[in-house]
Amino acid sequence: MITVNAKQPEPYIHADNRGLVMCNGPQCVFIPAANLRSAIETFTILAEEGRATRPQAGHVVGGYRQGDEVVIYAGTPDQLLSVTVSQADFNALREAISAR
Repeated sequence: MITVNAKQPEPYIHADNRGLVMCNGPQCVFIPAANLRSAIETFTILAEEGRATRPQAGHVVGGYRQGDEVVIYAGTPDQLLSVTVSQADFNALREAISAR
């Protein structure tokens, strides 16, 4: 048996070859690699038009531009999680997941 101290993480977005994890602190959502194509398309529309929302298989991915920041949301329609990132971080995220 083992017990270790733990705490809630700060909000973050992590993407790698397995998918994308978005966390707002107390909650996280995982978008598996197989579903990233839809997220990439949604983020492309968001970058071009300033807002986008796309449902896929009971989940939603979307967001909107707000000044120099971008709000990104994902999850089920009744339990959406959202985070705010800088425009530069959003661009870096789009590039990273699109390059896969």
